[in-house]
Amino acid sequence: MFLGRRDVTILAAILAQIVHSVLMLAAAPVVSGVRDGVQARLAGRTGPDFGQPWRDLRRMIRKQPALAETATLLPRIAPVACFAAAALAAMLVPSFTLGMALAPYSDLLVVAGLLAASRIVVALAALDAGTAPAGLAAGRSARLACLAEPTLYLAIFVFGVLGGTTNVDLLCGLRLQGMLQPVAAAMLAVAALALAALAGPGEPGLTAEFSGADLALVQLSDALGQLVWLSLLAGLLLPAGMAKPGDGPLGWVIGLLAWGAKILVLTACLAALRAAFGGFRPSRRPLALGIAAILGLLAALLVLASAVAA
Repeated sequence: MFLGRRDVTILAAILAQIVHSVLMLAAAPVVSGVRDGVQARLAGRTGPDFGQPWRDLRRMIRKQPALAETATLLPRIAPVACFAAAALAAMLVPSFTLGMALAPYSDLLVVAGLLAASRIVVALAALDAGTAPAGLAAGRSARLACLAEPTLYLAIFVFGVLGGTTNVDLLCGLRLQGMLQPVAAAMLAVAALALAALAGPGEPGLTAEFSGADLALVQLSDALGQLVWLSLLAGLLLPAGMAKPGDGPLGWVIGLLAWGAKILVLTACLAALRAAFGGFRPSRRPLALGIAAILGLLAALLVLASAVAA
C-alpha cells in the first residue's frame, strides 16, 4: 500500500509539529539563560552560564511543593494550568517551518489570550495565599496588563488589516513574500508588539508563593512565553530561512539553523533592552509601554492613511 501525496503532506505536517513542540520546550530555558547571561555581561558582571536555568529546573522538579494548610484548589492546579496554556501557545507559533499540523489554529488573538490566561491563573493563585507581597505583585501585574494589552491588540489589528488575517502562519508567509504593505506600518507594529510583550505584565514577585515542582512549572511557563514572543518576532520581522510547506529535510535543516540564529540575535537585543531599562523594573515599564503604545498608534495611522489613499 502506497501513501498518496496528500497523506505524505499530512504526515510531514504532524512530524514538523512534533519537532517544533520538542524544540520549543527544550530551547525555552536555554534562551532565558542566554538572556540573563548577556544582560549580566552588559552590566559588567560575570553572571550565570547559559545552562543554569535547566539545572535549576531539574533541581526544583525533584522537590515536593509546599502548600499552606488553608490553600484552596486553585494553587494546586494553577501551575499545571499555567504550563498547559503556555505550552499550547508555544505549539501554535511557527518556528523553523510553515504549514505545521496546528497552523490553521495559529492565531495572534489565540496566542495572546493563552499567554494572558497563563499569567492570570498565576496571579489568582498568588492572591489566594493572602500575603501582602503576593497581593502587591498581583496588583502591579494587573496595572501593567492594563497598559500592555491595548497595545498588543492594536498591533494585532494592524497585522489583521495588512494581511487580511490574524493567522500567524499566513502572516509569516505573507511577510516572507514581501506582501505586508506598507512595510513601515508592519515594522512599527512589530516594534510595538515586541515592547508590549517583553516589557508587559510579567511580575517576578508572583512566583514567590510557589515552590518545588510547582515553581519549576511556573518558571518554565515564563520561559515558554518569552520564547513564543521571540518566535513571533522572528517570523514577522525576519522570516527569511523559514521552510515552506512541502520542503524536504534540507529545508527543515536550513529553517532550524535560521531560527536558532534569529532567536539568539533577538535574545541579545532583549538583554540589551533589559539592561537599558534597568531590567524592566516596575518603575521603568510604564515608559517602555508608553513608547509601545505610540508605535502601535503610528502603525495604525499609517495603515488607515494607506487605505484612504488607495
